[in-house]
Amino acid sequence: MQVCSPVRPGVLLLLGLLAGCAASPDWRSDVVDRDPRDARCLERLAAFDAAVAEAGVTDAGAARVAGFPYLRTDRLLASLGDELDTDAAFADWVTRMRGLDAEARAIEAANLPAAGRDPLPTGAEPTEAVHACAERLMQRELLAGVGSGPARERLRAAVEAPDHYRTWRRALGLYPLTRLGLAIGYNRWKAGHLDTFEASFATMPAEAPLVRYAPPSGQPRDADAAARWLREAPRSPLGFVELEREALLRLAAYHAPVFLVETRSHDDRFGAPYWFAGPEGPLPRVDTTRPVADVRLSHTRFEGELLPQLVYTLWFPARSRQGALDLLGGRLDGLVWRVTLDERGRPLIHDSIHPCGCYHLFFPVPPLERVEVAADADLREAPLTPSEAPRLVAGQRLAVRLAAVSHYVENLGLADSHIGVAETRRYALKAASAPPDHGRRSLALPGGGRRSLYGPDGLVPHTERLERFLLWPSGILSPGAMRQWGTHATVFVGRRHFDDPRLFEAAFERPASALAATRQDAVP
Repeated sequence: MQVCSPVRPGVLLLLGLLAGCAASPDWRSDVVDRDPRDARCLERLAAFDAAVAEAGVTDAGAARVAGFPYLRTDRLLASLGDELDTDAAFADWVTRMRGLDAEARAIEAANLPAAGRDPLPTGAEPTEAVHACAERLMQRELLAGVGSGPARERLRAAVEAPDHYRTWRRALGLYPLTRLGLAIGYNRWKAGHLDTFEASFATMPAEAPLVRYAPPSGQPRDADAAARWLREAPRSPLGFVELEREALLRLAAYHAPVFLVETRSHDDRFGAPYWFAGPEGPLPRVDTTRPVADVRLSHTRFEGELLPQLVYTLWFPARSRQGALDLLGGRLDGLVWRVTLDERGRPLIHDSIHPCGCYHLFFPVPPLERVEVAADADLREAPLTPSEAPRLVAGQRLAVRLAAVSHYVENLGLADSHIGVAETRRYALKAASAPPDHGRRSLALPGGGRRSLYGPDGLVPHTERLERFLLWPSGILSPGAMRQWGTHATVFVGRRHFDDPRLFEAAFERPASALAATRQDAVP
């Protein structure tokens, strides 16, 4: 049965993929035959997605689910598809995918230019009718009589983890051969930039004045209280921690590190991205008068548990070019710092990347140990662990040292270490999901309207680097460019994503005695 009406010719293929115009599956035909309102809902979703695609404002943070135009997924949710043993778990899984789609559609609607709204329903915000339709279809196709039905099995098969490596690029770039050069370049980088971790944190010299950025004040340094906040937070049937915005910011403030940044120029001060009116159109810039870190709550899988993570993102105006042929310099730079909490709500491991997905470093907290993995013995990039992170005791806070220009992580230590700083500033925390900008996914344009910091491909426009001409055989789109959460490929040799739900299980483990003690302490 055909349920889609004719729309603009340029998006017919998109509509076929999103709404099943070409050949509706039997289970969907049975549903829409019983109630034509479902057919109209599919048309409405298709029209919205067509307008968004034509305007170039598609949000790339989560992947669409083929055949289910009201759902989107991420890698973690995709990994849970075969482990839904109760109706409550299945409903939790589906509604979380619906939530990802609802958030993305709200952002896409906010970013639609006026002309792009013409084919959408009038008399209400564009997302209202679409959201109502999406909720209706989810309930009728997947949650009515949850636990059985062909739609449920079709969904299990359709949910796939997104992959941000382009296999065709690797084939075209003769990857089996060029990966040798990629591996050599990576090893040279390691040899030239990790010696700073061997120095004493408290006494290591600075090549430029140090600016100390401290997180928001007012939170007591009470580890038991912080653990209790997390322990008492609601959990979903699948084990996701549920935190309201204020609770998230309170927990994030407790675990936020102090950043010590060698500051050679304006490009070494972090702040809030915004759109600037350039001579040929909007350009991304960073307001360094307001130091801020975007923070989000994510989760990972480790040793049979679903563990919460706090993710902090800093934005710098640029990685200052060091010459006309600087392969790495360009507009915008940053740091993504992540803290994974154990069952007791205490740091298990810290890791970091730049927003390009580059320079992934791991800092386990003892007794967590790095163990040997297959990649250690071949060309693939094994998890790089330059040092352990210090175990914090009552009243202590972690400090992260960043280099000037490159903004590489140079060392970790205690924030109360005796280190001379030229200036002290305090940075704010901003929830990445909070409107109106939704983690920089809907920013005001200087001439009116709104636009995401990220393009439909997940890249920040105008942040490309010259290194892309050398590294494209890795299969990564525009290596070196800044990119959106959920799209971070982190190695050039092999395949790895920053939000891989089993990222840490591959190379880290706790001694059995430590694991037992942690889980015993976690029991309320």
